[in-house]
Amino acid sequence: MKRKLITTSVFLFGLVLGGASASASSPSKDAPVPSITPEMAACVYACESNGQSHEVCWACCVRNICAVD
Repeated sequence: MKRKLITTSVFLFGLVLGGASASASSPSKDAPVPSITPEMAACVYACESNGQSHEVCWACCVRNICAVD
């Protein structure tokens, strides 16, 4: 029983590390933004006011990665 628990824990820990390193290697989504313009801030505010999540609005207004509806 202990062996199965340890094996499962190690497996899940490996999945978490694998996911973290995969998401860290995404340059377009996680790249730092040097400065936010007032227009970008207004766009994020308007987007969030229309019911979108902060992540979706940030990606579209700041990173210029907009979902196509």
